[in-house]
Amino acid sequence: MIQSDLSRKITFGQTSAVVIGSNLAKEGILPILEFIAREPRFHINSNLFVIQGKAIDITQAPTILERFPTEILLNYMKEAVIVKTNTNDALMATHYGGDMILPLLKMERKSIPSEKGQNLWLQTAGGAFFKQGRLAGLLDIHQMRGALWILGQLDTSVITVKSEKANRYVNYMVKRSNTRIKPVFHGDQITVVIRTKATASLISSDADVDPLDPHEQKRMEKKLNAKVNESIIQAIELARKADSDAYQISSHLDWTHPKLWKEKAPQWREIYRNQIKFLPQAEISIKRVGSIKQPVRIHSVETEGDK
Repeated sequence: MIQSDLSRKITFGQTSAVVIGSNLAKEGILPILEFIAREPRFHINSNLFVIQGKAIDITQAPTILERFPTEILLNYMKEAVIVKTNTNDALMATHYGGDMILPLLKMERKSIPSEKGQNLWLQTAGGAFFKQGRLAGLLDIHQMRGALWILGQLDTSVITVKSEKANRYVNYMVKRSNTRIKPVFHGDQITVVIRTKATASLISSDADVDPLDPHEQKRMEKKLNAKVNESIIQAIELARKADSDAYQISSHLDWTHPKLWKEKAPQWREIYRNQIKFLPQAEISIKRVGSIKQPVRIHSVETEGDK
């Protein structure tokens, strides 16, 4: 029908993003994946998105910073502010129950300084859990951080921890995350170990402590690790609540223990929901603390007349 209204032939050869409306996502995205898999001109690495409301709403996004809405979506991926899932990832997920996580978008009316009145503005909204190819649950922007840690897609993140020694807060920029997921068997118990490594840089501090003190650094690293582990567990529990193996634990089990996977596959959903123990192991190393030891303070200056 669309082709009949156009003077040029529709081609999918340059498709870089596929945006799916929330109603269609609830019905199921398998017909979309079927079409993509069979269309030879469709790029297998095209990125998938879910948007709250109708997919056509994205065409109303103001192109103030970019020329086209597609460039906004691609920059979201480039800056790693949302989870990245392409059509190849989704097609691979269909072999393990069709569970996955897709980035979530929304259109919201906001006032833009360069424009009159309020305009629709394209924003990231978190992530969308899928179970058997259907939308099963959501997580917000803050909860999505845990998903990025699990998937090893986190580029940078600011984490605030409290220095017990000074009873003040310290901010770190964490970057270059690397995550490995390893299922471990102890009898009938399956433990999924999620090891993630990253480096941290001190960006601001309100604590009157020496950031080069090795004991203080160890305490701060321990707090950073605890924050990351907490974020990972929260993202996992949200996926389990949606009954979605969104992080493809099943595929890791199949890759590392293929014989055991064949045995567990028929009861996998029950095992994933109630029996698996998740063990996050974050290793954050503080590498840079800046060129000053103490936080910046305003010091009073007394003159002779003030005494």
